[in-house]
Amino acid sequence: MKRLSLATALLLVSQPAFGGDANSNGWSVSGNIRTAFISDDGDSYDDEVHDLATGGSITVLTPKIENNFQIGATLYTAQPLFGQKTDKWLTEHDGSSYSYLGEAYITGVLFGKTAVILGRKVIDTPFADSDDIGMAPNSFEVYLVQNSDIPNFTFTAGRVTKWAGHDAPVRGEFSDLTGGDGASVFAVNYANSDLGLEGQAWYYHLDNLEDKVDVGIFYVDGTYSLDIDDKTSISLSGQFTRYQQINGPEDDGSVGGVQGEFSYNGLTVALAYNQADGDVAPNNGFGGGPFYTSSDLWSIEKAGNDSTAFKGSISYDINEKISVSGSYLTMTPDEGDDLTEADFGLSYAYNDNLAIDFYAEQTDDGTNTDQEYSIFVNYGF
Repeated sequence: MKRLSLATALLLVSQPAFGGDANSNGWSVSGNIRTAFISDDGDSYDDEVHDLATGGSITVLTPKIENNFQIGATLYTAQPLFGQKTDKWLTEHDGSSYSYLGEAYITGVLFGKTAVILGRKVIDTPFADSDDIGMAPNSFEVYLVQNSDIPNFTFTAGRVTKWAGHDAPVRGEFSDLTGGDGASVFAVNYANSDLGLEGQAWYYHLDNLEDKVDVGIFYVDGTYSLDIDDKTSISLSGQFTRYQQINGPEDDGSVGGVQGEFSYNGLTVALAYNQADGDVAPNNGFGGGPFYTSSDLWSIEKAGNDSTAFKGSISYDINEKISVSGSYLTMTPDEGDDLTEADFGLSYAYNDNLAIDFYAEQTDDGTNTDQEYSIFVNYGF
C-alpha cells in the first residue's frame, strides 16, 4: 500500500524536542503538521471527488526512570477543509473530522534484555502495521513482551486487542480488533549484518474473527543482501503466509512470494511475484499487509483466491532532496479480467523539517479505469 517517502518517514521520527532545550530535564515534545489533498476521477465516479484536510500529531515522552521505563502519548487529529465532495480518505468514514489519543503507553526493561510494551502504540508487524497513508497511522492496544538475550534474535509474545487509525472501522476511536478478545501474537526475528541475512516468523491467533471462527495466520520471510561495492547492492527475498480457520469449516489458504532488488548509485530496480491458493482468500490483516507486490492502492487481497500478481518498480534519488519512483502491478484472478495499477511518486525534502510527497495512480479492473492524484505536505517540529 501507499507509503510516505523515506524523507517524510525520517522527518516524522527524528524531530528534536520542542524548544531545543526540552531534553534538559528528560522530557520530550515533538509533532507533525500534515496537510493533504486527494482527487479521484474515472469510470467509478459520476464526477470528480476530492479531499482536502489538515491535522497532524503531537507526542510527549516523559523522562526515563528506573530500568529505562518511559511513558509516551500521541494525540492525532484530522480536520477537513471547506465543503467537498469527499471520498473520505482523509476524514472519518462518515466524512467528519476526528481527534483521539492514538498512543498512551509505557515501555521499559523488566530484567536483563527482556522488555515490555503496554498500552496504545503504533507498531509495525506483518499483519498489524501503521499503514500511514492518510492523516493518521494505525495504532494498537498491545500487551507485548520482547526478549533479545540470544545474539541476533528477538522474541516477541503478547496480545493485541484494539485498534484505531486509517484502516480501522472507526478512525478516531479504538474498537475491538476482532469479534472476540483480539489476537495472540508470537514472533521471532533474526538479523545478522555480517552475513547479510534477515528473517522473521510470526503467528497470529485471531479470536472470533469471522462468524465466530477463530483464524490463525502464520507468516515467514527472509532476505539475503549483498553489498558488491559502496554503490552497488543486490537482495533476494522470499515470503510465505498460511491462513487457517481453526474451527467451523476449517478451510485454509496461502500466499507465497519472491522478490529481487538491484541498487546502484541511488537507482533501485525491483521485481516481485505473489501467488494465492486455497479456500481462504488473501487479506492484509490490520494494515497495509506484507506482500511484495502490494502497490499504492491495491494488493493481492483485491484479486482474491487462486490469483497471481507481478510487480515491477523503479526509484531514483536525483539528489539529497528529490527522489522519483514508479511501478506497474498486474494481477490475474481465478475468474474475470486482469487487474492493473500504475503508480508514480515524486518526493521533495525542502529541509530537515519540511517534506512534500506527490502521488499519481491509475487502476483498471477490466470494467472501470480510475485515476487518483494526491499531495501530502508534512512539517515536523
